[in-house]
Amino acid sequence: MAVKTRGKPSAPRIGITTSRSRGDDYYIPYRKAVQAAGAVPVDLPVGTRELPDVDGLLLPGGWDVDPALYGEEPDRRLGEVDRELDDTELRLFKQARSEGLPVLGICRGQQVINVALGGSLVQHLDDHDARAIGRSHLAHGITVSPTSELGRAAGASMLRVNSLHHQAVRELAPGLIESARGDDGTVEGLETSDGLVVAVQCHPEELTVDMPWARTLFERFVARAGSHTPRS
Repeated sequence: MAVKTRGKPSAPRIGITTSRSRGDDYYIPYRKAVQAAGAVPVDLPVGTRELPDVDGLLLPGGWDVDPALYGEEPDRRLGEVDRELDDTELRLFKQARSEGLPVLGICRGQQVINVALGGSLVQHLDDHDARAIGRSHLAHGITVSPTSELGRAAGASMLRVNSLHHQAVRELAPGLIESARGDDGTVEGLETSDGLVVAVQCHPEELTVDMPWARTLFERFVARAGSHTPRS
């Protein structure tokens, strides 16, 4: 368990898991989005054993999740996996839950959360990765539950979002609530009933300049982190 060694700073500290194999530039949009929302980003490299003094955890996009973690053999279309990253994020997510920290999962992060809590994934979806068009390209629509955290951030029941993935949630884990669904039936958002875990399949860090809901999603996450009280 992380030990708090100092008082809470004026700005919440948000841990962001990182992978050497992705390169540092990949994480810049996440750091910028966290900073713009009023928090301090803290990199958590692969192999981090315990959460440091942070107030929230962000699980970003990245490589595919090892299907062995949800009891499946690899599909031939499975992309690159990083089992050490998987293990690091699963460990830190479970610690964040035990300490009552807010968690935001993005793309792969949503998938990691689902696997951590006992769900499974679709290993490959055709025609979902639109990064060749542009990371901020609004590829498709999603329907959002208005009472969900994503719905409150969006202030709308329909959104256009980007799409940079080829995996998705298959079986929703116990304890998770679906908050958004794509036009094709893909789970595009999930959360826990206590509101501390929120995840989206799209990449809002790429949309904060033009999409108010994306900025608000980060701002609400940072606000939850700022009001976090450690569990005894």
